[in-house]
Amino acid sequence: MATLDPSVFYRDFAADSPITSGAQHLSAAATRLAFSIVYSITELPDAIWQQFKELLTPDTLWGLALVVAAWLIATIIGGPIGAAINGLLAAYGLYELWPVVKAVVGDLWAWLRTAYYADSEDELHASGKHFADALAKGGITTLEAIVTHRVFHGAAKKIRERFPTPEWLRKSYAEQETKRSSRKVDEEAKRRRRTTEETLSSAATSVMVPAGHGAGDAIGGIVVGGVVVAAMLAVVVGAAAMSPKGGR
Repeated sequence: MATLDPSVFYRDFAADSPITSGAQHLSAAATRLAFSIVYSITELPDAIWQQFKELLTPDTLWGLALVVAAWLIATIIGGPIGAAINGLLAAYGLYELWPVVKAVVGDLWAWLRTAYYADSEDELHASGKHFADALAKGGITTLEAIVTHRVFHGAAKKIRERFPTPEWLRKSYAEQETKRSSRKVDEEAKRRRRTTEETLSSAATSVMVPAGHGAGDAIGGIVVGGVVVAAMLAVVVGAAAMSPKGGR
């Protein structure tokens, strides 16, 4: 597994450079969220995956990651970094979206918490599984409530001008989609092979068992017949031995 750049796991803040360090903190947090969402692609049930594709393009996914990361830092993490993020994003009108995010993010909390505090790629993969599980349990509706909100459309577009959708996200999204498709083909091939083997096994059993019975019957008949013949020969020989010699 390739090692991600250490900057992905940045969670610091410099009081003497609040805008710069705040932007770096937000970008890193959004990156972790985005990676974990992309890693969930191979974990999603087929029906959820279809809805996921319709709802989250790479651009929309990045906008979602930025907005949710900003909400988390500004309202939950708080402190100096929270104030810096609020100041940084004041021009984007995200405040109106905070109640919407707060109302629905509870369904995704396990994912959000583990992605934000992740310190390795393995932990981001684990977070991706939390995301997939949440979507399978109805969390896809939660995402829809955020990304279809009128404020999100305008704010996400503006914030992506400040933080453009990274090329690595488009590439990673495509790679995970390809991996999912390849795995689906492999699973289908295995399923067909297993079905064929079971069919052949069943057919062989239905043909061989009657034949086996027949062979057993024939062998049994030969054995029984042999015993009868042997018994008759014994009687004849015994009778001959017991006959008086003078009777010749």
